[in-house]
Amino acid sequence: MIVIATSSALFLWMSVTIVASQNCSTYNPCGMYGYCTDDVNGYAECTCKFWWIGTYCTEQSSSGIQVITLGIVVAILIVIFYGLTIGCTIRRRRQQPKKEKPKVNQINAENQNLKHIALANVKQSARFSSCFTAILMVIVTIVALIVKWLLIQPIHDELVKKYNDNEPLFYQRNSFCAIIDYSDFNLLTFPIACFLVLVFVIFSKRTTCLRKKLKGYIGPVIPLDFYIHVKRKFAAVVFAIIADELLSIVIQVLVGDTSKDQGVIVVYLLRIAQVIVIGLRYYPILSAAYIDTILTLTCASLYAWLGFSLIIIDNSICQSDYYPSNDNFNETNGTDLMTLFSFYGTGQNLIIIEILTDLPRYLCWSYIVVKLPILLIQKIHKLIQRHQGHRLNSLCLTREEKVLLHSSMPYSVEMSYVRNLFRADHQRSTTRYFIGRLIPKFIYQWRDDFRFSARIISVYASVLLLLLILTIQACILVVPLLDDLEKTLQTIVDALTAYNNISQGTQKDFPMPKFLIPYVLAILTAFVITTIQLLVLLGSIRRNLFQIFRGDVSEIPKRDKSKFLSYTTGNFHFAGYFIGYVVWGYILIAAFAFLIYMCIAAFIQYGSVKFLETILKKIIPVLLLIFFKQYLNNILARYVFLQHYGDILAINNRRVLMIFLYFNFFLDAFLGLVSSIIRIIKSIIGGFLYMCRLDYSPLGRKLETFDAGFSAYCGFIQFEAVHRNPIMLVCASYLYGRMKAQQYNSILPTIQIEKQKKKDYSSRAIRKWHLAVLLLRNPSFISLRTQALLDKNNKQVEISKENIKRLSLVQQNHHRASLVSEMDLQQVWQKNVVK
Repeated sequence: MIVIATSSALFLWMSVTIVASQNCSTYNPCGMYGYCTDDVNGYAECTCKFWWIGTYCTEQSSSGIQVITLGIVVAILIVIFYGLTIGCTIRRRRQQPKKEKPKVNQINAENQNLKHIALANVKQSARFSSCFTAILMVIVTIVALIVKWLLIQPIHDELVKKYNDNEPLFYQRNSFCAIIDYSDFNLLTFPIACFLVLVFVIFSKRTTCLRKKLKGYIGPVIPLDFYIHVKRKFAAVVFAIIADELLSIVIQVLVGDTSKDQGVIVVYLLRIAQVIVIGLRYYPILSAAYIDTILTLTCASLYAWLGFSLIIIDNSICQSDYYPSNDNFNETNGTDLMTLFSFYGTGQNLIIIEILTDLPRYLCWSYIVVKLPILLIQKIHKLIQRHQGHRLNSLCLTREEKVLLHSSMPYSVEMSYVRNLFRADHQRSTTRYFIGRLIPKFIYQWRDDFRFSARIISVYASVLLLLLILTIQACILVVPLLDDLEKTLQTIVDALTAYNNISQGTQKDFPMPKFLIPYVLAILTAFVITTIQLLVLLGSIRRNLFQIFRGDVSEIPKRDKSKFLSYTTGNFHFAGYFIGYVVWGYILIAAFAFLIYMCIAAFIQYGSVKFLETILKKIIPVLLLIFFKQYLNNILARYVFLQHYGDILAINNRRVLMIFLYFNFFLDAFLGLVSSIIRIIKSIIGGFLYMCRLDYSPLGRKLETFDAGFSAYCGFIQFEAVHRNPIMLVCASYLYGRMKAQQYNSILPTIQIEKQKKKDYSSRAIRKWHLAVLLLRNPSFISLRTQALLDKNNKQVEISKENIKRLSLVQQNHHRASLVSEMDLQQVWQKNVVK
């Protein structure tokens, strides 16, 4: 009896039976529900899987029967809950009054035909210049890739020959490469860039400081204004190229080693100097597009073509991605290229891979070298039209003034936003862009009254190009190493699980599957999830800006004067933090997805994994109990303890609820312990998935200010809302336009004629109606306006009190004592009486 009781206790988790005179290498008596292992004496042992028991693991244990029963009960509860929910929803819809569908005129229906809308918007959005630019981009990219192929083909042939002859795999660099790339500094384009920046500074005019000195010339030049939406695509493409070059520097900082002569601080200072040099190299391209003059565009066009040509040469014969040279041969001794040759072959596959890898960055460079000459031609064409039209006496405005005055134009983005404030949602016009009409509204609603700033577009272009390059490089460079990685991990896992290979028939606790499919799926999953999170964040940025515009602080904390310094520093860090968080989140998601896919692949390849089954055997009963309690509570809450099936938050069956709460007080203590563990697991998984979302803080609402990423996001949103508020821009643009118009006598008569033609409406009544509509459309403005009026009245009362105090003090100071005393007055009165 003791033996039977002991064996029953052991069968509760895992049954082990010794089969005499048999051996796992010759015969497996355990079947499909057990593991056959040989002991020291050579006898077979049957270790039963999951909840199986018996000599040959052919009987279901009591624990297994209970788990299956509990799973069936949970499935029944789920079906009951969602069935009742669907039934209540159908009944609620039937009880609602039917809405009459508005009759649509047949002519309007024909005008709103999808084909008509598509063709009309394609003609509006796809302009000739855009199509021409795209065609030239493709042509320039193809020519650049062909040139690179021709330059890299001799290097490839030379290294293939050395590979076949077992010689060191490196090629001799040209002496010209030392000028292009001297200690990671481009000595050819850097001086030219500095010279162009100096030329731009000399021919730029100052707007405020010492305008009369040197006729206003020698002014500071900025690369672009991050708070406007002018030439956003051009700036985004340039920033994407800069981010591509910065990625190599970041990798060198993370994995590079300092030499004996240089310390850590010196190395980091050199990297910072390298980043500054890269910024200066692209400074003339951005500043030329922003200044937008014939001189700057001409210089930038020539400089861009020179830079693109040197980039092609440098990436081909100076430093290739996969072919080592004599300059960097000591880093890997050619082992990386040997691995690539053994995996991809010695044919043209590696060249094709490198050409496809360079395709995104070459497309960006092609856009720059094509767009700058097009901008130059357009500028010359406008100048010729101005001379032919004799419009030499037109206003001479700076770039900033033109951008500000554009805000009050009838069809500007800011004016559209102000106009939509007085319209309902169904009265607002649909977007005029064809791409915006194609996107479903439940995914993203394109709005013509909002444009993202150049900073957002630049950051997103940089991040997307980095993700694309990381994905390509992760697939090309790591895939050949997966076999060695699989063997190494299998050795580590065997050492951790104390596995000893007693016989050939013994199965390992966690046999490693083939890594190729799980790894590729993990990389693609990380790329897709990160891209989706970035798109969701883009919608959140627009939503948060709209909320700040109308005074809604439900998501972003209320603006506090004591945190202005924090907002400013957070705005400084936004772009850098955003890129860093995205890259790190991409790596974490890829690692987590690889772990999951590897477990699934192990089950598919081997049918059963002992280590995972041990974990699942402990987790499944707990999860089933949690689901059982959750759906039982949902059914009781909706259909027993709430009135009208949960539509009203009011208690039903109060006494029964009190009894249930009394017993539930003790029952949930155990579930609370399990829920705390699940809370930690959810926090970790949520932190992985939402790492790239700066608008989401894993610390929670009360502690979100301690999150540096969320603080940077709040600072960015507050600065964007202050400097890009459409109402403020329209008002300032209108006032500044009236002021500039009064400075020129030639424009004043036209303004007076327009004023005479307008009808004489009561401006006070119009303002009141506009104010009423504005408050109805934006209810949050009511409390703000009330508070502002109270503050104004309080200030007026305080000012009046101060004036009264001042008057009383003045009266006291200027009051003189009477020169006639009471005795004199009595004497005068007595004399008069006597007379």
